[in-house]
Amino acid sequence: MKFQNLKLGRAPVVSRCTQRAARVRACHAYTLVEIVVASALGLLVIGGAMAFLWFCGLGVSGVSAQALSNQRGGNAAEFIQSRARFAINASNDLTGNILTLAFDDNPTNDSDKNGITYDDMNHFEQFQFIGVNSTNNFAGNKLIYIPNTTNKNQVVLIPTGVRNLPGYPIFTVTNSATTIIRFGIVDGYGRDHFQSIDIQSMAVPLNRPRSTNIIATFP
Repeated sequence: MKFQNLKLGRAPVVSRCTQRAARVRACHAYTLVEIVVASALGLLVIGGAMAFLWFCGLGVSGVSAQALSNQRGGNAAEFIQSRARFAINASNDLTGNILTLAFDDNPTNDSDKNGITYDDMNHFEQFQFIGVNSTNNFAGNKLIYIPNTTNKNQVVLIPTGVRNLPGYPIFTVTNSATTIIRFGIVDGYGRDHFQSIDIQSMAVPLNRPRSTNIIATFP
């Protein structure tokens, strides 16, 4: 028997292991719907984290602004009180924006020749409110201190945000002795809800004329 044009070949054999591996790979693949859902959940988590950080930042900003306003207002009021207590005389202008304090530089010398050595007015200091008198217009308003009115050098006590309290000037002097200080400080950043502080303080000179011993109080 003759076999013509007979070609012997080897048929490809696929093992069971190969088939099982292909099925496992197919089972572990992600569908498009699963990818979309996972991406949406990831974006939701990231958005929540960003919102949390945003509101935390606003909270920190508000706390910092309030602490800064408290510090500036308290330091300014204490400094004005300390200078007013050592002044010989105190007065304010008609607007209540300028407080002028007189000091005796040498209590052993009677420079005005009135027979009293401790009531001379040798130099004058001023506290000035610079800006617009208003309860809600506070942008650019500041409070400054002039150590000597003859040279006009100034120190900025509160650089911004100073405002009037409703119905009151910044400075009021009664009896040429009692100095009343009223002002507010507002943080101009609206996103942290405009943190603010109101200051009311009073000072009486230690070395004051006998006729001014009647001390006024807050109304």
